[in-house]
Amino acid sequence: MTAGPPEHWTHNLHYHQVILDAIPAGCATALDVGCGTGGLTRRLRAAGLRVTGIDRNEQCIRVARAHPEAAGIGYLVGDAGRAPLQPGSFHLVTSIAMVHHMDAGLALRQMSGLLRPGGVLAVIGLARDRTPADFGWALAASAGTQLHRLADVSRRSVRRLPPPHQPPLVWPPPLGYRQMRRLAGELLPGVRYRRHLYWRYSLVWTKPAVTPGPAQPR
Repeated sequence: MTAGPPEHWTHNLHYHQVILDAIPAGCATALDVGCGTGGLTRRLRAAGLRVTGIDRNEQCIRVARAHPEAAGIGYLVGDAGRAPLQPGSFHLVTSIAMVHHMDAGLALRQMSGLLRPGGVLAVIGLARDRTPADFGWALAASAGTQLHRLADVSRRSVRRLPPPHQPPLVWPPPLGYRQMRRLAGELLPGVRYRRHLYWRYSLVWTKPAVTPGPAQPR
């Protein structure tokens, strides 16, 4: 397999490790929802998983399929809620910068429904700055972004990397960070929420291994 060029630094790429660290023991299958040009799917494949990527954008999927490291990865054009994906069939469902493209509650319910019992949902999402603290985070993120981009420009000039394909942008996100944290807590009991620097939050949730049945009368 021919290795492709190194990835350009992006806010999303910066948090791939959060997803990789969430891979559960014994994980064999993974679905990346809103996979874009396939950066995360390739890293999941390199970790030894059987990977499917799905995205509504046909151009993104064409770019993903054409990558030299795309062998063994299945790509679908479409919506995860309507695609021919079997509920309860994946050990890992991931998503980066997709949830704010649709109704967030619907997205979380659909993705969690595709998990096997004991499987993990790992999401990196975007939310809207609403509070003074949010804007403080944004100032720090802007400074950090400039440093990363300067380093990326230097690396690109040395290695002559091609410019990255830019997926469609939806901005601003409809929900704030507190709203997303509250929504995730309601829909995914026990979810681990974390706020990150570069306009991102993460959700990591393990689906209960046994779904509790109805309470029995005493």
